[in-house]
Amino acid sequence: MRVTMANARELPDDIEALKALLLAERERSSTLDTRIAQLEHTIHLYSKWLWGPRTEKRAPEVAPTPGQAHLPFVELLEAAQRVADQHGVRGSLEVTPPKAPKSKAKPRREFPAHLPVARTVIDVPEAERVCCDKPMAPMGEEVTRELERIELAIVHEIARKKYCCRVCQEHVLLAVAPTRALDKALLGSGWLATLLVERFGNHMPYNRLEKKYGSEGVALSRTILCRSACDLGERFEPVYAALCGELAADDVLFADETGVVVQESRAGARKNAQVWLYANKHGDCVFDYNESRGRDSPERMLKAFTGYLHDDGYVVYETALDPERVQHVACWAHVRRYFVEAEGTDPVFSREAVAQIRALYELDRKAKDAGLPVDEVRVQREQHATEILKRFKEWLDVRRTQVLPESPMGRAIKYTLGRWDALGRFVHDGRLELDNNRAERALRAVAVGRKNWMQIGNERGGRTASVFYSLVTTCKQRGIDPRTYLRDAMLRLKEGVDPKTLTPREWQARYAAEVADRRDYVLAQVLAKLGK
Repeated sequence: MRVTMANARELPDDIEALKALLLAERERSSTLDTRIAQLEHTIHLYSKWLWGPRTEKRAPEVAPTPGQAHLPFVELLEAAQRVADQHGVRGSLEVTPPKAPKSKAKPRREFPAHLPVARTVIDVPEAERVCCDKPMAPMGEEVTRELERIELAIVHEIARKKYCCRVCQEHVLLAVAPTRALDKALLGSGWLATLLVERFGNHMPYNRLEKKYGSEGVALSRTILCRSACDLGERFEPVYAALCGELAADDVLFADETGVVVQESRAGARKNAQVWLYANKHGDCVFDYNESRGRDSPERMLKAFTGYLHDDGYVVYETALDPERVQHVACWAHVRRYFVEAEGTDPVFSREAVAQIRALYELDRKAKDAGLPVDEVRVQREQHATEILKRFKEWLDVRRTQVLPESPMGRAIKYTLGRWDALGRFVHDGRLELDNNRAERALRAVAVGRKNWMQIGNERGGRTASVFYSLVTTCKQRGIDPRTYLRDAMLRLKEGVDPKTLTPREWQARYAAEVADRRDYVLAQVLAKLGK
């Protein structure tokens, strides 16, 4: 400890007092070092967020071949040097790197077979089809194909014939009316389905849709669009409830949450709210809008759930759910993220940790590529992953004593050890996954969308978003066209079909083939008329 002369005169002569003073100075210095490390780590994260690459992927380190020198072509260099030493000659060794193969041009993708084909035939005038004073014979045609897109707004006029009795002049017969999704609404079912997909599938806010339709000469205010979506959201509430029931009946789920801004909260003021996401391995996704980040949503949405829940370690999931019926599976992607973020301050330890985590993912990738059933996956994990986890745990225990507790690396180790039991739970069940990325990918619908629509208007709008984010995302995950599903489901709802049969899973099993056959039949009739 360096002191000035003035301070030296003020130092006590007692040795014990000097020791106490030295220990206090060391403790203060350690605190300052920790604070400096925290600030440097924060600057590193912000700099990476602003200017650096966002990816967390790291190339695996290739171990050198035993007995191979670090310099390439070292044996040839030694041979050349030996000749020079023996004969007194001078020379050099040139190494020409292999030329990279030219990338082959990618073939044009085949045209989708399910699209209708509009054929334009261009013929040569008959007066020109003469050669050598004789008519020219046809010899085929040259065909060019291209993809075209036709978007247009039309007015659908529905005429219902009426008949009356001239004798009694009382009986009037009126043709049956087609089903309409919303009574006395300006928009038809096709337009409404497109609106919902644009808003909740393609992240288009209502004001942009208003401008888009205005450019086509159709005056549709954002108020009409928003009210139509909210009215449909209330119609689909029973379907949403049935989807929640299907999800809770599964025994392996994934959960995550993200923040949104609500313009008018229950208290009346603008505030931050939450959108919670619950998903299973079959593609079913349920979004839940809630103004609280507390235990309300998990308690309500998962009250009937029993099984394994993948989550990011947020304490609410553990406090809100009964540990007797819900076992938590921690996320290795979050663990890896902590160690990647600590790379700026502890690059060696960071690479060592990421390499061991990579070994777990590599083991699981091989099992997935081999298409092993879940029982064999469990056996593979118990044979190999257990040893990897054991080595990593020993590494964590040793490294914990070599870093500052509040440094980025210290916090990464603390996070990992604090969730160690939940992190190792995947070993004993082949159905479980190493991370919670399935939920994070599904939640991207909200994360990307809020950059466009910025905020949710009120609780009714949040509830509508929950319903249609759930249905549209589930359709995409299950390979269902969301527009086709929504249009057919809203008409069946109006016709009184049981909502439990209209979840994406049930609709796909019960009605998808019927809808496809009807569409193909109608399309064939239209093309036949166009051909004539």
